[in-house]
Amino acid sequence: MYLASVDIGTTNLKINLFTPTNELLAAVTYAHSEISQNTTLFELSVDEIYTNLTKGLLKLKKRFGLDELEIVLTTAMHSVQLLTADYAPIGGLVTWADQRGAVSLNSASLAERQAQYMRTGTPSHTMNPFYKLRDLDLSEATFIGSLKDVIFYRLTGEWALDRSNAAASGLLNLASLDWDWESLVRLGLAPAQLPRLVEIDYSAASQLTDLPARVTIGTSDGISSNYVFADLSDVAVLSIGTSHAVRVIAEKPNVNPAYQNFAYYIKEDAYLLGLPSNNGADVLAWAQRIFNCSFEELDQVASQRPKGREIFLPYINGERAPKWDESLLAEFFALSRTSSRESVLYAIILGMMFNIKQNVEALAELADFSALGVVGGVMKLPHFSQLLCDILGYPLYIPTLENAETLGSISVAHHQLFQNEYRVLQPNPTSDFKEHYARYLEKANRDN
Repeated sequence: MYLASVDIGTTNLKINLFTPTNELLAAVTYAHSEISQNTTLFELSVDEIYTNLTKGLLKLKKRFGLDELEIVLTTAMHSVQLLTADYAPIGGLVTWADQRGAVSLNSASLAERQAQYMRTGTPSHTMNPFYKLRDLDLSEATFIGSLKDVIFYRLTGEWALDRSNAAASGLLNLASLDWDWESLVRLGLAPAQLPRLVEIDYSAASQLTDLPARVTIGTSDGISSNYVFADLSDVAVLSIGTSHAVRVIAEKPNVNPAYQNFAYYIKEDAYLLGLPSNNGADVLAWAQRIFNCSFEELDQVASQRPKGREIFLPYINGERAPKWDESLLAEFFALSRTSSRESVLYAIILGMMFNIKQNVEALAELADFSALGVVGGVMKLPHFSQLLCDILGYPLYIPTLENAETLGSISVAHHQLFQNEYRVLQPNPTSDFKEHYARYLEKANRDN
């Protein structure tokens, strides 16, 4: 049976088609174009996403036949979609980057926020759908959904949601693994307004006459990224996209109010622990726009490592971990007339990487690991990759397979272990960033 592994993120949709022996056969990608955003709002269109999904699947079917096909779904976390009684969308798909929810979050007491976090394992932040739902107008909504359950419903006619995505909704109780009653009461919702909860390997037949297939509900993007590295032991995973996150799989949902790490259920005796940041490769894209440079130039700067004392705090999108403050702004320090274009660009790169290092160090206090698996397009830059390795001080395992996360989706949903191929980097023992990192932390933590 052929496998179509679908990964729907915040910026694009990817379909990787694998043969019955798990060899990559073809890939299709669609960038989301129907995006509504301003300083607080960030919505996508589930209609556009579903149209591109079916178009891509039919394109692959026409090319390869695919008489026997299984579709495995992976979607981004923290989305909200209000629905009518006929499961039609009301408004856009509210993404994690949408900052509605700030009013309810800021008005809640510290005790209320911590109690909500301890029950659900979802950090107290505007990414948390619980706080978004408190600020959204629910009066016209019959059902409350998300990207995953809407797509699964349209493909199969069943309205269901995997517990791994539900765990990121702020509405799943960590102890019972059912909808959290106290959260629903505070929102004025009944359990019947939410999708039926299932495990990540749940599947149903496609109801599309021109696309006969089994549809496996799958998991979330963060979890699938970790299962890319399931063949390695003692490894945490760093994902660098627009944002970044560092995660590890643990047997228990270790929650820590001081760090506000997330703790999301995957399957029996498996939880995803980690820390997310708003500022990943988007910092580099911002630098490209401001300085009219290319990724190749940034990689050369990473190779040259110019001397300088400039410090850059990379909070161009506010920040989740390690600061948990949406009002934060990016800042430069120690600029002088001797500062050069290259030294400023290098400070921007270091600021992004030092921010990652803070989250890696925090995760190391919650779980043990001796290496990092890394996914993200920026890891194709050789000098950037080595600089990151030297700064973090861990061996880095970088998959050679393009869009390897889609194979991770199959691994976790099928409970399979794949032997992957990696490019392995070792930290250079002669590299020393202690002084520069200390000065960065002094600026980053000056208000704490």
